[in-house]
Formats: sequence, structure tokens, C-alpha cells
Amino acid sequence: MSEYRVLVRDRDLNPIGQVDDFLEFQAVLRYCDTGHWQIKIMAGTPHAQLFQPGHGIVAYREGVDKPIASGPIQTVEKYWTVDTDSGPGGLIISGCDDNYILEAHVAYPNPELPVTNQDRASYTNGGVRAAQAVEEMVSRNAGALALDGRTPARFGTPDGDKKPWHQFGKVTPFNLQWDNLRDGLKPVCDAGNVGWRTVYDAESRTIQLDVFEPQDRSGHIRFSADLGNLKEFVYSLKAPKYTRAIVAAQGQGAERYIKEYIDRESEEYWGIISELFVDARDIPVKKVSASDGTPVAADEDVKVEDALAALDAKGQQALLDNGPQGNLQLYPIDTPQQTFGKDWFLGDTVTCIVDGEEHRDIVRQVTIEVNSNGHSITPVIGDQGTDSPANVFNEIKKLWQRVRELSARV
Repeated sequence: MSEYRVLVRDRDLNPIGQVDDFLEFQAVLRYCDTGHWQIKIMAGTPHAQLFQPGHGIVAYREGVDKPIASGPIQTVEKYWTVDTDSGPGGLIISGCDDNYILEAHVAYPNPELPVTNQDRASYTNGGVRAAQAVEEMVSRNAGALALDGRTPARFGTPDGDKKPWHQFGKVTPFNLQWDNLRDGLKPVCDAGNVGWRTVYDAESRTIQLDVFEPQDRSGHIRFSADLGNLKEFVYSLKAPKYTRAIVAAQGQGAERYIKEYIDRESEEYWGIISELFVDARDIPVKKVSASDGTPVAADEDVKVEDALAALDAKGQQALLDNGPQGNLQLYPIDTPQQTFGKDWFLGDTVTCIVDGEEHRDIVRQVTIEVNSNGHSITPVIGDQGTDSPANVFNEIKKLWQRVRELSARV
């Protein structure tokens, strides 16, 4: 287990011991999100006594400068079995990583005022680079510029003065209104091409906000079965639930304006027709009369063109939400030639080759496992395998076409 070192830190983030006799260690790290960790150790040992409420861990990987994971203890579980864990039994200690700080805070409309004295509806900024946007919002709501009592102990962020904002990423407008800080910054990170994480600083005994630029490494970080660094892939197609959306706007009875939206490509590909009725009474457009189907605005303050655009958007969204699904799950393997933490990291774009087709996407998640059998790192490429999988139907359709072509040759 020498590839990894796990230290226990106290309430003031001081290291108080290195745990070198753990039975199992697992960490799930997520890009711009909260991860979690778990460690299993025999009860009754000196190291087991280090795991107390208020303490936490710091995990290092050999050859990687910064910690790969750190975070507070949230659960301590004692267990005993008559078979493998008899005697004093064992402990399972688990917690989140320090990225929880952003998830645990709300973005105030005016971060300079207490919650009871808010004087505006939202915090809006449209003229700064994405790195500054992230640093500024975290600093004002959870860091150096936050109100007294909102900042976690020993959490460091830029302040725009002694520690200037970083100036990289695209200029990205944002508007936050009581959003969860992590969730509110996600569109800023996506649009501005920046990422963030929290990093334990051993020298200052602090947790620092680290905003960085994800790298496109798809040209040289490649995973495939032929290269021996792709453990598993699974892809599938699923027919649409509905191929036609019948969207009804305002109006009464025969005067109600109704429009149908059809996904003809899916109907042809799958050979099915399936209809969905969508009640859109919130869209102010109706027919002139029962006999005249011309659309007119049902609200004098709304242009009919705007109302029809909203109706179209609702119809297209209904088809998208219920359309064909493509699922692609990729499970690469970390190797000495392509090492997580040194050669690639969360947020980087890498390439996976599946049945001869190249799939480029970002590393969203990494699972680290260490036990008596060795250690492994399993990344998740793209959104597949996460809580919000993306629909990659067209890409999977192309892969299935290749499968059919290969089958036809046999």
C-alpha cells in the first residue's frame, strides 16, 4: 500500500498520525463537485483511536505533489463478524472531501449583508473572466470576503487585493439568486472552461480554493482495449417514449391554440408512432376564433412571435425529454505511463476508442481503491455512470451501425 499515504488531521488541520495499517481505502473524486471517502481499519489499534469526530484525513499518492483527497470525518461505524472480523472487530470511517464547502453554502443576492437585510433580488455580474467569477463568489459567500461566521475555519480564498483574482477562462455572465454555491457556479465553469477544487496545504495547515484550467489531453491520453488500459465499455440504444408532442396553449374549447411537433427521424428509424399531450396553458397564445386558426396573443403585453417561440421551445423540449436514448459507459485503467494526478486530472479531455470509434470527453469522476490485493483507479469519462448521464444517441447510433457492418461481413 506504499503507493498511497493516509494521514489523519485534527480540528485545526494539523497532521496527527499516518495510518499505514488500514485494510481498505476508497475515494470517489468528482469534477467541480463533492466527493467522498471511506477507510476500513481494525478496531482497538493505536491508529484507530485517531479517528474522532471533528478530525479528517489527507491522502497522498506517490509522485503527486498535492493531496489527491482530503476531508472531514462524517461517520464512524463499528462492526464485528464471527468469520473474518472477530476479536476486536473493525471500524469503517467515512466522510466527504473538502469540496463540500461550496455545496454547504448558499449564494446571497448581496453577500455583504446579513440574510435578514438583503436589498436586492440577485447577484449579477457579466464582465469578468470565469476564474474570477468562481473565486469572487466563493470568497464573498464562504471565504475571505464572507460575513463573519460564514467562513469555515482555515479556508483560504483570493480576496481581489492581497491575493488577486485569477484572470483566465472566458468572460462569463452569471446571475445567482439564493442558489446553492456549487450548483450556481456549474454553468459558469462549463461556459468559461474552468474547474475548481479544494486542496489541503500542508505548509499552512489550511484548505485552499484552487481554480484551474482543464486541459485537452485527447491527443496523447488515450484508452482502448488494444492499448490494454480500457477495462470495460458498455453502450446501448433505447427507443423514444414519445415521437409526437401535441402542445396546447391558452384559449377555451375550440379556440384553444394547439400545435403538433413530430420527430420524423425517430419514427422512421424505430418504426413507431407515439403521441404525448402537453398542457401549456401558461403560454399566452390562442386562435382568433373556432373557425380561424390564426394564432394571436392572449395577453396584450406579449408579442405573438414571442409566445409562439415559447410554444415551439416547449414542444421541442417535450420531444427531447422523451426521445431516443443513447448510453455509453467507459471504464479506463490508470497505468504508470498515464498516471492520474501527474499526466491527467479531473476535467481534462481524454480519448477512448470503442469498436474503432474515437470518443472524446472530459474526466468527470475517479474512483480510487486500495486494499490487500493492490490498488486501482477507475475514471468515468463524460456523464455516463454519474447521477446525470448525458444522452449520446447519435454517437451510439454510429457505433451500432459499425456493429451491423461488421456482422454483415462475417
